[in-house]
Amino acid sequence: MAQSERQRENARDSKRERAKQTRSRRAERTGSVSVRDCDWTAVCALLTAFADGGGAVRVGLTRDGGAWAIGCYLGDDYATEYIRPGEDFRGALTEIAEAWLPEAGIEFHQVIQEFEQKNAR
Repeated sequence: MAQSERQRENARDSKRERAKQTRSRRAERTGSVSVRDCDWTAVCALLTAFADGGGAVRVGLTRDGGAWAIGCYLGDDYATEYIRPGEDFRGALTEIAEAWLPEAGIEFHQVIQEFEQKNAR
């Protein structure tokens, strides 16, 4: 593995860790999440962007229903990101896309715009 490729992987891992820490530092919120509160446009955009990037996403709830569990798969990397009740759902998905996808999640933003334009018609 070339040094520059190793540096890119370390930078990518570091960015993912910083995004995860930012979300985990947010104030604890109590309660449970509901699928009614989900921004499905953002979920579809995340799924599409990951698929376009050669990855996959698993979307579900934690066992106790207290948070969304977003499993991110890209190459050999895997992690589960959590979105708590009351947290900005689209903002959290944006952070996940920007931390995981190449080109800082540009695919995610493009797909969201396409979905919103189609729904506006």
